Amino acid sequence: MRYGEFIFYNTRKMDRSEKIAFLRECEEACYKWWADKLDCSESWSRQKIDCSFDEILDHLTNNAHFVVINRGVWGSFDNREHFEIGFRSMEDPVDYFLFIEVDSCKMPPIIEKYQLKPEHTTA
Repeated sequence: MRYGEFIFYNTRKMDRSEKIAFLRECEEACYKWWADKLDCSESWSRQKIDCSFDEILDHLTNNAHFVVINRGVWGSFDNREHFEIGFRSMEDPVDYFLFIEVDSCKMPPIIEKYQLKPEHTTA
């Protein structure tokens, strides 16, 4: 069980269609997902939004910041080893965020299918 050591995966070679397919597989395997928005004309903090998975995927553009992180048990109240997958749309004036949490044991076949490799570790 790891705490505080994150493993980031290199996704730079993935195009938008691969990222969408990857996100859909992660959503199928997840135990939780949610979307936020940051609209600074309303608030300086992100706010959860009620939307469908397809609606949030519409905000995934080539300019979005896309991440796949093995978080270990960090951020888990029940010591659940998990991955965090998602994106920040980097849109203006409203910035959209997708967060997907998947048990670590479910990620190896998805990671292998898309040939993702660890990029670096932070502590």
